[in-house]
Amino acid sequence: MDVSTLERHALAMLRKPLTLKDALLEVSDFRIDRRKEYPLYEILMIAVCAMVAGAKGPTDFERFGRAKLKFLKKFLPLRNGIPSHDTFRRVLGKIDPKRFNAALVKWLESVSDVTGDVISIDGKLLRRALTKDGKMPCIVSAYSKRSKLVMGQVKADEKSNEITAMPHLLDLLYLKGAIVTIDAAGCQKKIVRKILKRGAGYVISLKGNQSTMHDEIRAFMQDPAFRKKFKKAKTVDKGHGRVETRTCWQTDDIEWFEDRDKWAGLRSVCMVESVVYDMATKETTRETRFFISSLPVDPKRALEAIRAHWGVEAMHWTLDMDFDEDRSRARTEDIAENLAMLRHVVINVLRLDKSLFGGISVKRKELTWDDDKLLKLMLAA
Repeated sequence: MDVSTLERHALAMLRKPLTLKDALLEVSDFRIDRRKEYPLYEILMIAVCAMVAGAKGPTDFERFGRAKLKFLKKFLPLRNGIPSHDTFRRVLGKIDPKRFNAALVKWLESVSDVTGDVISIDGKLLRRALTKDGKMPCIVSAYSKRSKLVMGQVKADEKSNEITAMPHLLDLLYLKGAIVTIDAAGCQKKIVRKILKRGAGYVISLKGNQSTMHDEIRAFMQDPAFRKKFKKAKTVDKGHGRVETRTCWQTDDIEWFEDRDKWAGLRSVCMVESVVYDMATKETTRETRFFISSLPVDPKRALEAIRAHWGVEAMHWTLDMDFDEDRSRARTEDIAENLAMLRHVVINVLRLDKSLFGGISVKRKELTWDDDKLLKLMLAA
């Protein structure tokens, strides 16, 4: 084999997507060798497989494992059988979430291309996993519009909120060429600098937390004398008994804005007006929102990015409705964060699978009913 052929093969191997197994084998094991009765990879794979089938926590993982031992042995060695629920709980409470997340981010980088994608970042509270002082942990996640994958997560510090977690999440993600959307909580100078440093653009909602800026941009964009000069785009959607019309105005005329140099990469501002007509009640409601952006003027593209942000909220809804996340009481050590990570892994495995048709809940049912299909999924993940 000549040198050029070897080089081509080497490059192909470098581009070869990682499997879930590759990623889980990279997760650092905190245990000393003499206490590794059950390999960490096996523990995590059993948990993922069990969650696909509807399991919610350590007790379910053990019961699923014992009920499906013959099935699991088709793709896992399981030389020492199935771990107890105490082992699942102890291991999931002790795994370093940062290293766990880093391994999964590496996996996702290899299976998805974020160039031109919209990555939406938002926080979600784990409502029943209360800390000792009664606070609800907040998991900040990044969600891809194109692939519908959860690209990574970070838990907000218990003494802080999601704003401080966002820069840490941005540091973990590969974002070059993507557009990052964040709600008004993330409208911070430090965050926009971090997004640009990661090679991405941004569209960020603007509300009362930047009250002076919000008021100035609102007054400017709502002035009829100026608005007629702005470029605009419109979409109309009909469904669920409603007709929603969205109009986006965008301009790069921001020389008047005194603090523009303090916001890294600021290139344009947007105003989006949503008009919703309810066909049942015959009522019409209006909402106007404002955004800052590093993108050049293209209101159609800006409106697509703004609309894409609902995807991360829909993912949060899936976690509550399909995975019952809001009722999970796991709270000791890092188990709440690691269980949240496993739920995201299951969503990603199901999204990456193209052999089954349907949403998350439909796929989980079919896989639970058909061991052959579940085996095929786990071997391909």
